[in-house]
Amino acid sequence: PPEPVTTMHPGVAAFAGSTVEVPRALLPIAFYPVSAGVKGGLAGGVAMALLATLYGVLSRHGIWYPINLLSAGFFSPAMTQSTEQLTRFQPAMFAIAVGVHGFTSLVVGVLYGAMLPMLPRRPVLLGGVIAPLIWSGLLYGILGIVNPVMNSRVDWFWFVLSQFGFGLVAGVVVSRQQRVSTALPLSMRAGIEASGREHSP
Repeated sequence: PPEPVTTMHPGVAAFAGSTVEVPRALLPIAFYPVSAGVKGGLAGGVAMALLATLYGVLSRHGIWYPINLLSAGFFSPAMTQSTEQLTRFQPAMFAIAVGVHGFTSLVVGVLYGAMLPMLPRRPVLLGGVIAPLIWSGLLYGILGIVNPVMNSRVDWFWFVLSQFGFGLVAGVVVSRQQRVSTALPLSMRAGIEASGREHSP
């Protein structure tokens, strides 16, 4: 029979360089830089804008209708009470809509960049399904307060579809960017990479 394996080391000592225990499963080893989230947010914003424009054409309200709905909460009822007003190009409403859409797209894109490392093998699931559902549910609850005009006129099917379009495109773009190593002290980084080190006699 083979001889039993022996070792000169009596045991494995825990690494004493850090007193903070950081479970590997809860802390990504690499993350996406902010630039990845910006790229994803811009790409997702373009996808959402195209879907909103498509809705305007198919609904026969025109391309300015979804744009004006987005910014309607910033203006008085005199400018937003009729469908005819919302189907016309209005420079002030267009400028507000572009600003709101651009800002929220960038913020959500950066959030995607922060969340995707938590589910590295399923970026499309998180970015294209889970996050849009959460975001749509949140907006469904607060839209009546934030933008009553849009809440009373929004087509929820197209609204949710636009959220899915944003999430899919942003998630794919972010996941294709180069990740960088997590910036941690050497002692903590060693604690992540190995649970301990060999103890020399």
